[in-house]
Amino acid sequence: MSKSINDAGWGQFLSILTVKAGNAGQKTIAVNPQNTSQDCSNCGKKVPKELNIRTHSCPHCGIVIDRDLFAQHSVGNAAINIKNRAAGHSVLKARGVRRDTGTAKREAHTIAQA
Repeated sequence: MSKSINDAGWGQFLSILTVKAGNAGQKTIAVNPQNTSQDCSNCGKKVPKELNIRTHSCPHCGIVIDRDLFAQHSVGNAAINIKNRAAGHSVLKARGVRRDTGTAKREAHTIAQA
């Protein structure tokens, strides 16, 4: 029961967000947020980390970036992954790797229209 309530809440939130974004001349795209903090936005490899670790340090490509930060002049690993998923240009898709996205909660990211 709580899962269906949660899903309905997200659906209503996305509906409201879409209307508000449209009124502001923006576009809203729902993306799957699964592993956005753990997938490397630079090389696409998964880098597992505990919640208390706030920096993304990829041992595969060497990038060091904040894990989640999204501020005016600084963007974190998760924000980059969400933007790339919304734009349809994720590192994983570009490299031809296919992943099961499951039915995780949806997260919305508003991007400027091109």
